[in-house]
Amino acid sequence: MQSSYRFFIWKSLFVFFILIFLTLSLFGQERKKLSLKETLYLAKKTSLEAFKSKQEYAIEFLEYRSFRNSLLPQANIQIEPLTYTRSFVQRYDPENNIDVFRLQRNLNTYSNLSISQNILSTGATVFVNSSFNRLANFQDDRTIENYTTTPVRIGIIQPVMAYNALKWRKKTALLEFERAKKDFITKQQSINVKAVSFFFNWVLADSRMQIALENKANTDRLYSINKKRYNLGSIEKDDLLNLELEKLSAETELIKRRQEYQTAISELNLFLNVQNMEQYIPEIPNLIPNLKIEIEEAKQFAEKNNPELLNTKIRKINALRDLDKIIKENRFDLSFNASFGLNQQSDNLNDAYQNLLDQQLVAIRFSMPIIDWGERKGNIKTAKLNKEVTDIEIEQDANEVKRQLKEKVNEFNLQEEQIIMALKRKKISKESYQITEKRFFSGRVDLLRLLNAQKRWQQSSEEYIQSLKDYWRSYYEIQQLTLYNFVEQINIDEDFDRLFD
Repeated sequence: MQSSYRFFIWKSLFVFFILIFLTLSLFGQERKKLSLKETLYLAKKTSLEAFKSKQEYAIEFLEYRSFRNSLLPQANIQIEPLTYTRSFVQRYDPENNIDVFRLQRNLNTYSNLSISQNILSTGATVFVNSSFNRLANFQDDRTIENYTTTPVRIGIIQPVMAYNALKWRKKTALLEFERAKKDFITKQQSINVKAVSFFFNWVLADSRMQIALENKANTDRLYSINKKRYNLGSIEKDDLLNLELEKLSAETELIKRRQEYQTAISELNLFLNVQNMEQYIPEIPNLIPNLKIEIEEAKQFAEKNNPELLNTKIRKINALRDLDKIIKENRFDLSFNASFGLNQQSDNLNDAYQNLLDQQLVAIRFSMPIIDWGERKGNIKTAKLNKEVTDIEIEQDANEVKRQLKEKVNEFNLQEEQIIMALKRKKISKESYQITEKRFFSGRVDLLRLLNAQKRWQQSSEEYIQSLKDYWRSYYEIQQLTLYNFVEQINIDEDFDRLFD
């Protein structure tokens, strides 16, 4: 029995020295305070989430720039410098009135330079090109050369009453680019929301560890004082043993809180993508005094800035686009092509550019199914029903954003009073604990009552930090939905021209 008790004492001493070492390593050096504002700045500048959001915006920017470039004239060159053929080909022999196979060897060289321009309003393509072709035939011991050239040819390809993809793309391209900008800012606010959670997890872990340290010091002091009282016969042995158990429990609690603190700071460190967070201590932020958000005002900013609500406009246009595509693709196909050029052919290169002849092309193409057993009619009806479903989904999504906003605003407007009450409970419970502790030393209250007072103090401290966390998280969630800074009363924006500097 005595050996077990000695082992228990040695184990307690070992735990105590480990705690002393950890505490000195953490607090032996002067640590700087890190505020919530500074944490949000670090999250925006160094976190992997921030880097990812920049890259996603860069993709959207490049796609928009590619579309803008597609509206400009396009120049292309096609060159086939060498195409050599040696094979038996079928040829007609007029002397014997039969087909025969003859060996053919030739070398073909071809080049074409073209410039084209899409016409946005009609869906037409206008082009100008120039081409050159040399054909060399090898027969026994001689080579026969032939050239054909088209120095210039202009033309147009015009679908008639057809689906104009480029025109529809232009209707959404700028909106999609604006949505990409607002998506980026929204993701920055999402980073703020995450940073608030990690920051206050750190604050809560630090508060718990500070309370555990104070509890450890108090239980050591209580045990030391009451051990002397026991030696004087003022208290019973069971009271001293209970105090010793509380002392050991405080040591165990401190180890647990220390581990929780290390976990919280590691998670924050990983999220911020920085090193040596141990050099900082959290600075608990204050409230924004007398800040109340009007729900109607918040809705106005959301309708103006929220990318999800902007996306509903894009989805409505795309629904109309899809319907237009189905209708026109299931009606008929009519197109008009025309071109005019100058060309010539000769067995001499210089002569191939002399006495140029007209080259003309006019073509009208029309096609339409005569019997399709109602397939086209069914496709059009399906497209109309899909559009109606999309319209309903768009309205539902817009209503959901507004519902979330209303819920967040109502929650935020109630947070200030809850924080004030939580702070009062924290102060009262701490003062109550200090009074109960003095009464315990004087022998007027028992240990159970002291422990209850201590528990209430710890619980009220945690509730205060949690209420602060809810307050700031709600605020940044509202900013995320509205992209509006209600403290400075300005729209949240970004200098996109310098984003990748």
